[in-house]
Amino acid sequence: MADNATRSKSKDAPARKVRNTESPAAQEAAILAAAAEEFTAVGVRRANVDEVAARAGVSRSTLYRRFPNKDALLLAVANDVYEKGMRRLEGAVRGLGAKQALVEAFAIGASMITEDPLLRRIVLTDPEMKGITASMTSLFVDIVTSRVAATLREEGAQMPVDDLLQAVEIHVRLVISFLETPMSDETRSEPEAVREFATKFLAPMIW
Repeated sequence: MADNATRSKSKDAPARKVRNTESPAAQEAAILAAAAEEFTAVGVRRANVDEVAARAGVSRSTLYRRFPNKDALLLAVANDVYEKGMRRLEGAVRGLGAKQALVEAFAIGASMITEDPLLRRIVLTDPEMKGITASMTSLFVDIVTSRVAATLREEGAQMPVDDLLQAVEIHVRLVISFLETPMSDETRSEPEAVREFATKFLAPMIW
């Protein structure tokens, strides 16, 4: 009877996650991917760090050695999301020339925040995430401004450094503002309308 009960319990118990025995860098990437899924699905308050560890195939102690609390994990995920977004943006504008690169960067930045559910939570819709990542959002604005300005310089922008940085920062903040307060005319938020707006009003700021 005891053996049958033991077998029954074993049969009904959920299968153990396969332990992730890869390099520390690969484990960290798995943790960030698992955390991104968890934060996207349930937000900060309900996110379960144990579930993240299980999904990544690492122990609680391994996760906590790298990320001592949930806030630290969220900040790392946000940084990872931002970095991936920047690489996408930079790759998309290569070879377009400064003005067209600015237009495309503006449109892609808007679409990324709209389309990526986690990025949208971080930047726009989740008050708890915004509270935790507020300092990172400011840093994000600075980093994006610096990198977009550098990309525009590579694409031929000739204006003074400070002027270029200020112009790009305006564009970055406009993207966030546009998305935080959606326009009443939804057609103006469509990609081509966004590009037309950037071409008409923003591209002339770059020379």
